[in-house]
Amino acid sequence: MKRASEIINAVEHAQNVLVCGHIRPDGDCIGSALAMRRICEKLGKNADAVCDCDKPSGFAFLPEYDKFCARRFDKYDLFIAVDSADEKRLGEYIKFLDGAKNSIDIDHHPTNAGYAKINVVDASAPSVCALLFDLFENSGLIDKDVAVMLYTGLSTDTGHFMHSNTNARVFERAAALCGYGIDVGAVNHDLYCSKSEKKLRLTARAIDGIRLYADGKIALMTITLDDLAACGCDTSDTEGLIDFATSIAGVKISIAACEQPGNLFRVSFRSVSADVAAVAGRFGGGGHRLASGCIINGSRYDVADRVISAATLALS
Repeated sequence: MKRASEIINAVEHAQNVLVCGHIRPDGDCIGSALAMRRICEKLGKNADAVCDCDKPSGFAFLPEYDKFCARRFDKYDLFIAVDSADEKRLGEYIKFLDGAKNSIDIDHHPTNAGYAKINVVDASAPSVCALLFDLFENSGLIDKDVAVMLYTGLSTDTGHFMHSNTNARVFERAAALCGYGIDVGAVNHDLYCSKSEKKLRLTARAIDGIRLYADGKIALMTITLDDLAACGCDTSDTEGLIDFATSIAGVKISIAACEQPGNLFRVSFRSVSADVAAVAGRFGGGGHRLASGCIINGSRYDVADRVISAATLALS
């Protein structure tokens, strides 16, 4: 594939490579960052994988996870962004994008306008890990460890093959990745069945706090700093909690508002059919039509009023 050769050529002309995902990383972000880091190292380069985040413990089962968020150099020849719709989502690492001689943006968000020198953006891809598989399937650079990383992102960004972005090609990719010898049962258990006690306690508090609006069509989950502190959790432990609000019968739009220091809330939206990317866009955010997010400044109740009003309009 021409785009794969362009990426490989850029890597081969660099010595130190920084692979960076977005703030508050999910499985696709972490899986694609670690996979791209390993691919760069297989090409003989020094490569680091980072995100501006609290390192999420829920993905510690991934191969080479100890190398995640372990930056070794002060300057990089090549910067590779993965799963980041725009440069603002890179957080503090945007300075390495600006300082690198070359840059690559590999993404699947439809709002991505292309902020690197080389932009490989495919909004039809169900995940960046799926896109990486398509790019490198015939390159000889995918091994068992890379396959585990890519399977993780493919599974999580399709909601464990339950979201509307799941199709025959998704299952073909999953089957091909299984062909590298990964223990699918073990990976699925680590992804979906292995939770820390503190995360379960936070989950219980979050579920108990769900409130319904618009005749049960909108579900709002709010997670405060006090909730995190009471359970001994950090913001990485909120990943996936919105799915519990989404699972309520009759809910068309689910919202999770996670409090951050400084009177800020990170707000995630999920939808069955409404365009929640447009909802997030009202607050300067974005993402996919059925899954998006933004950051809002304000008090808990002010933020709740604003997001419920915006989501209600999206239902009409």
